[in-house]
Amino acid sequence: YRMMAFSLLAIVVLGFTVWAHHMFVSGMSPWIRIPMMITTAIIAVPTGIKIFSWLATLWRGVLHLDTPMLFALGFLTMFTLGGISGVMLAMIPFDIHVSQTYFIVAHIHYVLFGGSLFTIFAGVYYWFPKMTGRMYDERLGKWHFWLTFVFFNLTFGPMHLIGIQGMPRRVAEYAAKFAAWNLFISISAFILGASTLVFLYNIVASWRYGPRAPSNPWRGLTLEWQVSSPPPIFNFDAVPTVVGGPYEYGVPGAVHGIFKPPTEAKPVAAGAFSTPPSQESHT
Repeated sequence: YRMMAFSLLAIVVLGFTVWAHHMFVSGMSPWIRIPMMITTAIIAVPTGIKIFSWLATLWRGVLHLDTPMLFALGFLTMFTLGGISGVMLAMIPFDIHVSQTYFIVAHIHYVLFGGSLFTIFAGVYYWFPKMTGRMYDERLGKWHFWLTFVFFNLTFGPMHLIGIQGMPRRVAEYAAKFAAWNLFISISAFILGASTLVFLYNIVASWRYGPRAPSNPWRGLTLEWQVSSPPPIFNFDAVPTVVGGPYEYGVPGAVHGIFKPPTEAKPVAAGAFSTPPSQESHT
């Protein structure tokens, strides 16, 4: 936890010192290009600590590859690949060579598309039962993930190759040698966009017709999963007393919270809580 917090703070500070890597070919003075190259490379260190911290969280865990987890793992993969190309772009000679090419387009999409949209999809699928009181279609969710994951890589992966070969971005006409790759990328991009229709259908249909969601479909240990789905207006009949840690999975005898008034309170075993009738949703 501490390393993750320190890494986030380091990225915040270093983030103010890397902006010039977008402008290496703008004619700026070398006295500012060199320091910015160094800080752009250094910012990969706290970013790497974050990635390994996430991986350490999964280490020796029993992973259930449901749709939210698939998208979370997809984020880790895509963001890491985008970070590797980011270290390459920190080097001034390489950055000058691929500036204004498809390589830049590929890099930024692996960082922003892979690093944001994958996490958004993971969050939507994870919180959908709690928000709506309905379960989504897991089969359609996995179809959505694999279509997105595969055709994202087929769209932006080849851009690294032809970007290094000199394919410029923001042009309508280009050398004939790039035509086949551009056709392949365009077809992949259309399928990638169409995969979102699977997501939209799943969300709309499940919200309307999906099976009722249990209070705790993921067997989570934090408080939001100890009430009905969707939560009642006031969440709890009484203020709960939290005991134990939120991630004591597999710890024998672990308890999480007390959900009765203090005079009647008894610890509740993690994951064993059942929603009182007064908290059940009537929607």
